[in-house]
Amino acid sequence: DPCYNYTELNDTWRSINNTRGLHYNNFKCDRSVSWSGWYRLFINNTSAHIPDTCVAQFRCGTNAPLWIRGGHPTVTDGVVTRDVCGNGGSYCCYYGSFPIKVKACPDDYYVYELVSTAGYCSGYCADTGSINTSPTSVTPVTISPGNVTHC
Repeated sequence: DPCYNYTELNDTWRSINNTRGLHYNNFKCDRSVSWSGWYRLFINNTSAHIPDTCVAQFRCGTNAPLWIRGGHPTVTDGVVTRDVCGNGGSYCCYYGSFPIKVKACPDDYYVYELVSTAGYCSGYCADTGSINTSPTSVTPVTISPGNVTHC
């Protein structure tokens, strides 16, 4: 059971409150990590989760912060698949989407089967705030060169 067999990720730079990348151009990237198995997120030893709403570009110490689309499961849902999106500035799901597996665990935490983020500088974000267990979606938009908006 992945709820009891996971690797801890306790990187403070993953926090949604981290804006260091914006000011110092010192991005952290998960693209070269060889993910294997299930992971549980922590920030300063406090249990955390991947955000389930759009995260502003340059947060989480990275260029394209990664968040999950579709909300978090409940314990009774078992293992579910959710799409990961990365905010590219002009669209909350500019980078992505690619699937990961998520499981809600009985002691009120989540584990994730993370995958490679491929060729762009992005990082999985971590949040200690509230959880959304209702499905969320992102409606695609067309961006023209003269009409660029930011999340």
